[in-house]
Amino acid sequence: MNFNSHVDSTLNTLLENTKFLKEMEAVVSELDVDGEYAKLMEDSSQRRVSAAEILIGLKSKHKALDQELRQCSNESTTIEELERNWPQRQEATEKKTTNVKKTTEYKNFKKTVEETLTMGEGVNGGASGEGDDNDIIVEDDMETGGEIFSMYDPWSKALMRNPVRNTHCRHLYDRDSVFAVIKNNIGIRCPVLGCANNKYIQPGHLVRDLKVQKIVRARIAEEAQEQEVSSSEDDDDEN
Repeated sequence: MNFNSHVDSTLNTLLENTKFLKEMEAVVSELDVDGEYAKLMEDSSQRRVSAAEILIGLKSKHKALDQELRQCSNESTTIEELERNWPQRQEATEKKTTNVKKTTEYKNFKKTVEETLTMGEGVNGGASGEGDDNDIIVEDDMETGGEIFSMYDPWSKALMRNPVRNTHCRHLYDRDSVFAVIKNNIGIRCPVLGCANNKYIQPGHLVRDLKVQKIVRARIAEEAQEQEVSSSEDDDDEN
């Protein structure tokens, strides 16, 4: 396993630890009268985000050095020439800085941590007030009688336009969203809270789900019709 793979594995472990602590919150909530566990969750999550910033920065620097070394090697005709040129180019590369907080990988990591901390706050009339409107049941021939899934992508939180299913855990993502996330990251696991699938997501694991796509498009059409009716009623009121 190369350096970047080790970093990706560590980042995923940090996310999994956050999810585990969040799941434990329900168990200890009755005993956490003074909110000590909630404070522990917040503090530890901030430390994980800080650690992720450092790790992603190291990975970015490692990638830049690797690319520069390859280029220097290709431009050198002898080992002696490479040994003369590399130290200076290495020093120049190491002096370059990257704003890690602006990278997609850091933003995705921080967003996942923050969403894990707030997971479940809107259930049963809670803080968000959305209830289960984002979830629907698809009747199936499975023994369970149906599948429950969210029509909203776990990364972008937007309505899935082109849903694909992970064949290893059956969770759904928007195709554009998941491919953007895994494009340069080989160590990304399913982001759905509580998912037991430990396999890194690969393009070959993702299959288009036409049945879900049909349902999502029906919802989009329904919302568009409702919006049109609402706009028409507003126009009537103005007249």
